Amino acid sequence: MEDLYNRFHRWARTGRWEAIFKDLQLDVDVVDSLADASVVRAHQDASGGKGGLRSNALGRSRGGFSTKVHAVTTTNGKPLHLALTQGQQHESTMAQELLVHAEGDAFIADTAYDADHIRSDVRKLGMKPVIHSHPGRKRRLPLGRPLYRLECCFHDLKRFRAVATHYDKTATCYLAVLHVAAMLLWLH
Repeated sequence: MEDLYNRFHRWARTGRWEAIFKDLQLDVDVVDSLADASVVRAHQDASGGKGGLRSNALGRSRGGFSTKVHAVTTTNGKPLHLALTQGQQHESTMAQELLVHAEGDAFIADTAYDADHIRSDVRKLGMKPVIHSHPGRKRRLPLGRPLYRLECCFHDLKRFRAVATHYDKTATCYLAVLHVAAMLLWLH
């Protein structure tokens, strides 16, 4: 059992889990990409990892310790890219990293990504921004409703207990758990 534990952590540190996750996506034709984020509660034992809270993607939000999982997925909910930040960090701060991994004709996102510079960056990539207008925006922008309805990507990932609650002490290991869960979604 000890060997299995060490191998999982070694593969997490060397990026092998992420490499396997990316290899599963090689022959996929992505029509549109969705971007979203979800807050995951962190177990009290997750704190105390080497490097402190910030380097292990743990933050304090209203509900206590939490991590925010950012994802780019296909329209049928298959993850293309996963990233972690502290729970209190706003989703739009990760927009540039998520756009690098977006593919297809449209970039679908919720109001957290509604900013003129994000819309402009999406257009520069040759994609159509399908981003719901923020309620505070003076001029509401049109929204492609059929594409926006597809914007629900964490439902299947959070069915895995190890994903639904952040138990790991390091962000590297928790991200590896996310990659393994995403691999299972790709294989299903």
